[in-house]
Amino acid sequence: MVGNRIVVVCTANKIRSPFVAGLVLSRLPAFAGQRPIVESAGTAARPGDEAAPEVVELGRTYGVDLAGHRTRRLDDGVLATGDTVLCAERAHRRVVLDVRPDLISNVFTVREFARLVEQPAVRDAASDWAGLVSAASRARLAARTTADETDDLVDPVGRPRAVWTEFERQATGAVSIILGAVAALPARSAAAETTPHVGATRRSHRAQLDVPSTRRAMRRG
Repeated sequence: MVGNRIVVVCTANKIRSPFVAGLVLSRLPAFAGQRPIVESAGTAARPGDEAAPEVVELGRTYGVDLAGHRTRRLDDGVLATGDTVLCAERAHRRVVLDVRPDLISNVFTVREFARLVEQPAVRDAASDWAGLVSAASRARLAARTTADETDDLVDPVGRPRAVWTEFERQATGAVSIILGAVAALPARSAAAETTPHVGATRRSHRAQLDVPSTRRAMRRG
């Protein structure tokens, strides 16, 4: 069972998961006429904290307002039957499955899910979001592979600017692939040309949203 709710999970719910969730929520089209519900949580989050200032500024670059975000800890009350869970790291997937083992077919790392739905066979097997998640799960099972370190989103907290840049590249790249897979669904084909994507570069994204090129770059973390 796959519903229209997506939960993005990281550790503190201050950087990776709110940024990815914000990108997805701002750009993902409706499923069967219903807007998707996109939320985030952290496996070790302290409830009520604000998002990291660096990611708030990064979000603004992509037209995502994270100023009002407040952290939430992942527990068995957060997840529901049918949720699709996209984790920043493999370690988060293990925590999710400890809490809700019934979601095993619906839990991926963000980059793992992008890698799977990029496969033509997975896209061809799906006619809607539920079908896309199910096809990705079947492809993972058929390949008898699990996510490895290349499927983790780098954690930029307390790291040099170069690591923040790599996090931005990994996160926006994965979300763009997922959006592309959704746009390719038969139910979305008529609207594919207008489906918003994350720009491949900040410059291209600013051009899409008419963001002034003078906007300040993200502060060093």
